[in-house]
Amino acid sequence: MARAFADAGHEVHVLTAPQTGLERAELDLPGLRVHAIHSEMHPAFAGAFPFPPPRHAMDAYQCLLELHARHAFDYIEFPESEFEGYFALRARRTLGHFASAVLAVRLHTPTRDRQELDQVATLDLDAAQQQYMEDGCIQEADLVLSATRALLDKVSARLKLERPGVVIPPPFPSTHSTGPAPRATSGRARVLYVGDLARRKGVHLLVDAMQALFEKGVDAELELIGADTQTGPSGRSMRAWLERRIAPAWRERIHFTPPRSASEHTAAITSATVCALPSLWDNAPDFCLEAMAAGALVVASDGGGLAEFIEAPRSGLLFRAGDVAHLTETLEKALSDAALREQARIEAPARIATRCAPASIVKQVEAAMASVAHVRNRALPKPRPRSDTPLVSVLVPYYNMGSYLPETLRAIRAQTFTDYEIVLVDDGSTDAESVELLERIQAPDLRIIRQRNGGLSAARNTGLRHARGHYVLPLDPDDLISPTFLEKTVAVMEGTPGLGYATSLVSYFVDDPARMTGGFVPWGMERDALWVANVASTCTALMERTVLLDLGGYDEWFTGYEDWDVFCSLAERGLEGSVIPEPLFHYRVRHDSMTRTSLVSERDGLMARLNQKHPRLASNPERALRIHRGEARKHEARLLAQAAAAIPPPLMERVVDRVNGTLKRFDFVHHALRGAASRVLGAEGDSRPLRHQLADRLRRKAPPRR
Repeated sequence: MARAFADAGHEVHVLTAPQTGLERAELDLPGLRVHAIHSEMHPAFAGAFPFPPPRHAMDAYQCLLELHARHAFDYIEFPESEFEGYFALRARRTLGHFASAVLAVRLHTPTRDRQELDQVATLDLDAAQQQYMEDGCIQEADLVLSATRALLDKVSARLKLERPGVVIPPPFPSTHSTGPAPRATSGRARVLYVGDLARRKGVHLLVDAMQALFEKGVDAELELIGADTQTGPSGRSMRAWLERRIAPAWRERIHFTPPRSASEHTAAITSATVCALPSLWDNAPDFCLEAMAAGALVVASDGGGLAEFIEAPRSGLLFRAGDVAHLTETLEKALSDAALREQARIEAPARIATRCAPASIVKQVEAAMASVAHVRNRALPKPRPRSDTPLVSVLVPYYNMGSYLPETLRAIRAQTFTDYEIVLVDDGSTDAESVELLERIQAPDLRIIRQRNGGLSAARNTGLRHARGHYVLPLDPDDLISPTFLEKTVAVMEGTPGLGYATSLVSYFVDDPARMTGGFVPWGMERDALWVANVASTCTALMERTVLLDLGGYDEWFTGYEDWDVFCSLAERGLEGSVIPEPLFHYRVRHDSMTRTSLVSERDGLMARLNQKHPRLASNPERALRIHRGEARKHEARLLAQAAAAIPPPLMERVVDRVNGTLKRFDFVHHALRGAASRVLGAEGDSRPLRHQLADRLRRKAPPRR
């Protein structure tokens, strides 16, 4: 595709993860440059990205930003898969980056849709983040491209997209095919499938249909080339399940082969009698395009977008998705009718050459770009003119924090945005130095309000009542903000009417913010995940004062998680949040902070209170429950690993016996724990009691007894 754009006179840049072959001379064509993504992320800040896809997306954004500064792109296209363009799209909306470009997202079947088709029910925060951010890429793109109308309609309906997408088939150059060639005519007929062994791909239907043909006396064999997946019953190996479905008499006729090189796939297609795509639902798999381009007779289901490429019976055959009997009948017809195969040898390559010619695709993309050209060069609004009252009130709750407050005040006063006031609420400080400090820091931009000790929420509410700004920013007296925090969050709030809050990525530090120790990446308002964890933000987020007052302020019954409670309330009102993809908020890590002391012991009670107070928070309660179960399963696995490493084997056996006996009373927990233990122990498929598996593992790792 890049070559086709270059041939049409465009300057093309391909940005990709480092991989073998990028240095090959044939990639250096006129107008085409290939760049490997490099990471300049601070090593400590990498801790904010424990899940690989968001880290890759951040690295891609940083590299793209560097390239854009030199080349000022007109068009940037991302895949939606693994949300590679998420932070770049966020930067466009919040920072005005890439203003000269149309930002497009090409659909490849989002993770949420694939998992639904595969009946994958397990979910945790990492998987939920991937689903949420992939959907976010699609929703924020200037232009959505899809290879098929079926996928575009499916995604548009689920996400309620306001802007219509464009159907543009995938490019498939004729040079990639071997050209129309005679098919194998002697020996046993070969049916070929290439792709993941996944439920949505319908491979189980194909195995059943082929056995039905064998029983009817059809002399054929089946080869399935592809990687195994955990989409069999109960999330187990699909290949193992398929192998168990094969009758002993037919095992020599059904072959499973790991993924091969591209040239080997092409050779397999060329020697096949029929290529089968039995998908329950599919978009436009490469196997379909390659097989048709090579002149193979393709038997495919009508589920999804395959019917948009195959004109049955001229360029292939279609069967009713999910119907094994109809698949069997269609395969038998394909294997027995030489005239159909000869027709496909001529018509299928012509169909792909017409529909997927790269030069034609370039023109379609150019037309799609022109249709959304008005989105380019949009500037973020400037803050409203100053009035008698400040636009922003920074709320600083204060209790015995004299050693940190001066640095926090300096960070506020270093802001490039200056239309603010500081409202400091002394919540009954008792430390003499902290009290004395308040007498020395009087200033025109600082109002100090004193009250009896009522806790963090009470102090914030007092500040909220005394604030005069249109917006408020809660900021604890030991935390810091970068000089552009207010400038950038105000611009986001001003440019997005009805937004619930604006915040940024978070860096952690101990004494010096330049020496990061970790970080946090808020997502925004993912309501199902918000029921399980505060994925929205930290307490430091810019919000409208009147909206916060309408919520009733901060719930003073909470001794922690009061900010999480506020975000839950905003979400229940249908408000969204916006996260600037830069670490502009710096959270100080202290050994005596609430998160490391009282909140550890009070977490369960606070969580119960949150769930009780916000029973309708989750958009999909069953999905929120699955995320919760997934996180519990990960926690159980960590505990098992820690126990296996720390407890002597004899004692461990007694502990496991006791735990195992208890958990058997709670069957669903017992099975969740068994699955977690299997992953920890590497004992998938071991049916022995859990205590025996653990004991064996510990004996192998234990030092000699003395």
